[in-house]
Amino acid sequence: MGRMSELTASYLIGRADRIISARLEAALQGSGLSLPEFTALSVLAARPGLSNARLARRSLVTPQAMHKVIRSLEQDGFVTRTAAPHGGRTLEAQITEAGSKLLNEMLPRIAEAEDRTLIALDQAERRELVRLLTLACSSSPA
Repeated sequence: MGRMSELTASYLIGRADRIISARLEAALQGSGLSLPEFTALSVLAARPGLSNARLARRSLVTPQAMHKVIRSLEQDGFVTRTAAPHGGRTLEAQITEAGSKLLNEMLPRIAEAEDRTLIALDQAERRELVRLLTLACSSSPA
């Protein structure tokens, strides 16, 4: 894999994922949040009331892993769960005021870690990268 032309998109996406994940985890050190917990809080801030299964899909983890994440966040007072209005056993998660406060405290750290990862790209290139990744993701079933 000496030349750039030999690198596949899937390899580069995977490598970028590992690099950014490591930097994001480092940025969260000392906060008490894991990367999956931060991601869940971020998703819930944007989309309150998601079920465990939907939250897992949006957070890119398994439902079993999300169950542990939500249980931990709930124990720490960052998330509450209530019965869905349509009944059944589904519980809907909501971020609490404490969860929102912690999330907002972490956002600058996360933005800085992302900036360090994408330092070689200018703002237009970053927007194009997001546009292309969004296009690739929207054309693939999740």
